Amino acid sequence: MRAAVIREHGGPEVLNIENVPDPAPRADQVLVEVRACALNHLDTWVRRGLPGMTFPMPHILGNDIAGVVEKSAISSRRSSRVTRCCLRRGQLRRVSAVPGRRR
Repeated sequence: MRAAVIREHGGPEVLNIENVPDPAPRADQVLVEVRACALNHLDTWVRRGLPGMTFPMPHILGNDIAGVVEKSAISSRRSSRVTRCCLRRGQLRRVSAVPGRRR
């Protein structure tokens, strides 16, 4: 699967599109085919690096997504449309594992 990855802090030139393994959802998660993902100021700060903060590398950017449930072992049905504002890094990829509960 393709994802927006950084392997070091820096300018826009450190952002790469790479093939990464598909996420393996836990029992309480659904696998979402990402149709849209927001990059915002948080991603810019992470990419540049923040003094006193460390981020695991390689790092997949992206926080908020919209998409369609691709696989689920819980209540959300396959093909259900979903949005997720999760402030959880690593969403800018083809599929993402997110919590399956409704709010």
